[in-house]
Amino acid sequence: MVIRKEKLDFLKLEDIDSASKGIVIMPIAAFLQAKANQNTLHLRSFYTLLFIKSGELSMVADQSVQIIAGHDIISINSNCVCSFQAGSSVEGYSVLFTESFFMERQNTAVRNFFHFLRSRCKHAFVLSKEDMISCLHIVSLMETAYNPVKLSAHGVLSRYLTMLLQILGRQIVVDHVAVKQEEDDDKIRSFESLVNSHYAQQRYPSFYAAQLNISINYLNRICRKKRSTSCGTIIRGRILLEAERLLYHTFKTVKEIAFELGFENVPYFSTFFKANKGMSPEEFRKNC
Repeated sequence: MVIRKEKLDFLKLEDIDSASKGIVIMPIAAFLQAKANQNTLHLRSFYTLLFIKSGELSMVADQSVQIIAGHDIISINSNCVCSFQAGSSVEGYSVLFTESFFMERQNTAVRNFFHFLRSRCKHAFVLSKEDMISCLHIVSLMETAYNPVKLSAHGVLSRYLTMLLQILGRQIVVDHVAVKQEEDDDKIRSFESLVNSHYAQQRYPSFYAAQLNISINYLNRICRKKRSTSCGTIIRGRILLEAERLLYHTFKTVKEIAFELGFENVPYFSTFFKANKGMSPEEFRKNC
């Protein structure tokens, strides 16, 4: 079932736990019952790791519905519109954290694992039985150590979080998703971050190349090397993703969406959308 709203709300970690200092650990049942999560969709400002021990829940993430069952581990980045609905009795843990909490204490190797989480709206990890047991044990320790009032516990939680990502990172390496540690990695991450912040106002590669102090040709080479596509395609893809979200999740008119995304008029937006999706915005919404 499609859930639509007047607009997409921005959910902060403090909306889940007002005493949060950049990280929240809680049983998944408590996470689902949090008032901020009830019957609504949000664009989140934090990263989510869900560890399901038993039971199942339904997750709407952007335009897809996914059933998460026992022994699943799901990561959701901060740029994903999602909602949850518990099915059968769910047991497990949720680890919620901000980018600033994680990045301030990490080395380059672990940051590359984090970049993988950031570059995917969502990802399901398939771990060995031993790794799954290790992850659940670490999260259990995190739950015990978690105390939003005691800042001294944050160092411990950061180390536990690093251990979790290192275990998940082993699968990333196996899947050949991990990237080499070199200057181009920083450039592509910076470019994608800029696109995420400015896609509605700036859709030409020249702006991003200037911000990164590199040429457009060099930016294109980096994008083709690291993402197998051009920088223009990445920019258009981000605009298209937001258009799909607004068409799918909100009651906004096509005209309102067009202007929100920086298009001068509706025909221009409709032409852009159809060229990339093969259907008009109205047809996309109807099909949803």
